[in-house]
Amino acid sequence: VIECGAQATGGNCSADWQTIGALDDIGYPIVEVASDGSFVVTKHSGTGGRVSRQTVTEQLIYEIDDPARYVTADVVTDFTSIRLDDLGNDRVRLSGIRGSPATGKLKVSAAYRDGFKAVGTLVYAWPDARAKAEAADRLLRARLERLGLRFERVHTEIIGAGAVHGALAGPDAGRDAPEVQLRVGVRDADRAKVSRFTREIAPLVLNGPPSVTGYFGARAKVEEILAYWPALIDAAAVIPRVELLA
Repeated sequence: VIECGAQATGGNCSADWQTIGALDDIGYPIVEVASDGSFVVTKHSGTGGRVSRQTVTEQLIYEIDDPARYVTADVVTDFTSIRLDDLGNDRVRLSGIRGSPATGKLKVSAAYRDGFKAVGTLVYAWPDARAKAEAADRLLRARLERLGLRFERVHTEIIGAGAVHGALAGPDAGRDAPEVQLRVGVRDADRAKVSRFTREIAPLVLNGPPSVTGYFGARAKVEEILAYWPALIDAAAVIPRVELLA
């Protein structure tokens, strides 16, 4: 409930978010734990945000996978057993929490080098902003094909025309938008190919559809990809050690 910042006190909350005030001074969550395992979530009085049944519930179901089997290093928790009671005045009590013994495994978060990427963006203005962005994407891909540049992946988004909701946004999403952002990214094991991509998207400013503006963060830059690899190891292989620094 209290991990990852102030979500339990109103941050990133979809329930009546317009009425949650003073997020510029949001209070971080506090838990008052009882001997029976129940606890009350609250925050310092006079701070912004809100503690309610809705804010705490949203944090409970955030990034948990199976709610009946939330695995931690210490215990496997059954979130479906939890009872939430809104006590008012920014206080919510959680009780009835059940769990089972730990798995004997610990999670390891590792990273490894996995090639290179670059992302370029351009903004197209009304009229026909979406159509201009689509035309620019086709033009760029044709240019890359002409140069024999084939990447492991090429990904295009038109932000402001259904990029978040995808097909659910419908075929006309962003059709009459005042502006849209074309965002094109590539990835490949060959850094030189990715670098050439960064030099091909920039000329679209003057060699492509009209009413284009802006480089967000200047021209596209080549970045090394550090891929995420989670794994499990036996807990017995890890020796906990705490070092206090004076």
